[in-house]
Amino acid sequence: MKRLFFLLFLVSAGAQEALAQDESAPLKQLSGEVAFKDGNPVVSALIYIKENGKSAYTGEKGEFILENLKPAIYNVIIQPFGKDEIKITSDLRYSSDVLQIQLQEEEDFALEDVIIKSKSKGRLTKEKGYSVEVVSTKELAIQSLGATEILDRSAGVKIRQSAGLGSDINFNLNGLSGNSVRVFIDGIPIRNYGKAFSLSSIPPSMIERIEVYKGVLPGDLTEDALGGGINVILKKENKNSLTAAYTFGSFNTHQADVQGNYYHEKTGINTQLSAFYTYTDNNYDVSGDNVYVVNPQTGKVKYVTAERFHDSFESKGIKADIGVRDKSWADELTLGLLYSDIKNDIQTGATMDVVYGNRRSERDTRMINLRYSKEDLFTKGLTANTFTSYSQTNRKVIDTVPVMYNWYGEIIRDQNGNPVNWNNSGGEAGRSTLANNNEKNLANRTGLSYEFVENHYLKTNFFYNQFTRDVDDPELPKAENELLDTRFLSKSIWSFTYEAAFFDEKLTTTAFFKNYQQKVELTDLKKNNNNIITEINYDKSINNNGYGLALSYEITPKILLMSSAEKAIRMPGTFELLGNTSENVLPTYDLKPEKSNNVNLGASFGPFVYKKHRLKADVNFFLRDISDMIVRGISSNITDKYGFENLGKVRSTGVDVELNYNYNKRFNLTANFSNFNARYNLQYDDYISEYVYYKDRLRNAPYLTLNTYAEYKFPNVLKEGNDLNLNYNFGYTHEFFRNWESLASKGKAYIPTQAIHSIGLNYSMMNQKLTIGVNAKNITDQQVFDNWALQKPGRAFYLKLTYKAI
Repeated sequence: MKRLFFLLFLVSAGAQEALAQDESAPLKQLSGEVAFKDGNPVVSALIYIKENGKSAYTGEKGEFILENLKPAIYNVIIQPFGKDEIKITSDLRYSSDVLQIQLQEEEDFALEDVIIKSKSKGRLTKEKGYSVEVVSTKELAIQSLGATEILDRSAGVKIRQSAGLGSDINFNLNGLSGNSVRVFIDGIPIRNYGKAFSLSSIPPSMIERIEVYKGVLPGDLTEDALGGGINVILKKENKNSLTAAYTFGSFNTHQADVQGNYYHEKTGINTQLSAFYTYTDNNYDVSGDNVYVVNPQTGKVKYVTAERFHDSFESKGIKADIGVRDKSWADELTLGLLYSDIKNDIQTGATMDVVYGNRRSERDTRMINLRYSKEDLFTKGLTANTFTSYSQTNRKVIDTVPVMYNWYGEIIRDQNGNPVNWNNSGGEAGRSTLANNNEKNLANRTGLSYEFVENHYLKTNFFYNQFTRDVDDPELPKAENELLDTRFLSKSIWSFTYEAAFFDEKLTTTAFFKNYQQKVELTDLKKNNNNIITEINYDKSINNNGYGLALSYEITPKILLMSSAEKAIRMPGTFELLGNTSENVLPTYDLKPEKSNNVNLGASFGPFVYKKHRLKADVNFFLRDISDMIVRGISSNITDKYGFENLGKVRSTGVDVELNYNYNKRFNLTANFSNFNARYNLQYDDYISEYVYYKDRLRNAPYLTLNTYAEYKFPNVLKEGNDLNLNYNFGYTHEFFRNWESLASKGKAYIPTQAIHSIGLNYSMMNQKLTIGVNAKNITDQQVFDNWALQKPGRAFYLKLTYKAI
């Protein structure tokens, strides 16, 4: 608390000093025009000043103006809509400035006869040396696609989903999955936002871009990620805007979202409001070895094609932010509020052998957060940012009906017509429960960056997260319920980074060090053979260090080499340590942290432009040498419950390749290929016996994927300004074994090869204000499986309407 008061005092003092300096200097303005070579104006191009965050958009004549600027030399970024950004320098120390910017045929810009090559955000990020892919949602937001589907098309990324819309999602990144891959929203762990505000429910229209870091995570993000991270950057617009969208589709699916932004340039007040709603019955057909009914009279098994009958999902959420931007004392000061809610039926357990007809869960999350950032705090070159959030989640599990159901949705009855119960405990997945988990999350991320010499930075980042869970279950005996104790888990991570550029910024180097600490405290209950309940106390602390290095070298403006390496640590998460009763996950308190030596070596080529042709390519080779990998255990055949376990040693090598081709800005083709070879690498157990599955591929893990996306734009269809877009996507996942391939000599269970074809059509009218999108997914109706042969939806159709009022 003393540190917090001290930080607030420093911020207040710096704000007063900066404000006093600002009032004593005459203010300048930056204005100008952006036009094409033929003289036509460039409309809606973003003009952004890096030093103070001020921005504006060009008007109908390509004009723009930025006022009330302190005398200084500024780095100005120009981002035309749909094109790469450029950087120029403007000197406002003595007078205002007027810029005349011209866009050339080859997407280069001429300013006073000087050609300036543009660089995209993806290119600028890669120049730091990390293996990173930047996914833009701008073009795909009008399609009936979720953020997870867009990510699933990226090189090296495989989304593992347990069922239909709203079901659990696992991210597989270069062979590593689960919590080994961390997901962020604007640099904050997504788990703090609650499950309803997840990548499954966030509309792509709310997202500016998604950064996918493979293997090595920058110190700026400050998390314990073993396989990399996915950072979702939400839109932050310094303009007034209003967008609404509605989707209707198969399985009685309804999705609606609305986003509005209000920005007052003179005062800097900025208000954003986003809301979304999702509902689906998820009543798609399933079939296969795990879908059958049993005749109670004869015991004969009949394999059937059945409809999921107890799998509805509903989520809603609202996010509001109000604050100020572009002030002398703050680039941004924003207060945010979030509410989200989920209600979902539970159709199956960990596998499809067990069918539920009454079990369900509910949860709601409330969150408040405060964000502050300022460049040149106290002194030039010092940048500070901090984000603090507090959230509270109530998670309920309702399971009080013990009767068994079959895949026809019928209650299973014995020969006398009486319902057959799963057990004598009163519930479908165990004993009867109305468990209410009250979970509280407090998090803070604070970062400082100081440019002590030009292009040389020292950075430090601190992250603290405290998680508590209180459990109350009125279905338990009173004495046992009163013994349930609070689960407490906290972790803190420090990172220190040195970043520098040499040789006219051709060589960029980044070195970092990280310290990880975690503490777990709880009391659990255990019954002995005489049904006597005893308390077991757990108090465990973890302290580990990690470090890494990232390098990039620009051989030519078209060829960039990148390399990165890290000793990475990933501590067990709350889900793995403490379990999750709503999803049949058992607690595993003795899990060890994962450790890995990660190496990337890659290159980026292009864009190469020849007349109307444009080609880019990226390739990345990687190595992951992992010890104590945390994986999901095999489910119990009796209870259908599972826990997590440390797997010993795993070694994964592989390659990602991605190609992008564009013709005449109308036809676009993107293709990527990923192949990774993750194998169990521990030869002997504690008794010097060789593991049967030594050198086997990692079980239940895809290892070869391919994605191809093609689209063609037809401008001015039926009317001037109305555009038609046709698109096609092909996704391929090669077959893989559900268990170790060395176990069992024949009849091994495997996930079959999957080749999924999807097509779409989008028609924009009214000056791009209204867009109608139609998508057909999995048009060949192929069976799609994932974790442990859990089947996902087949062929589906969706209609989406998007309207931009402003």
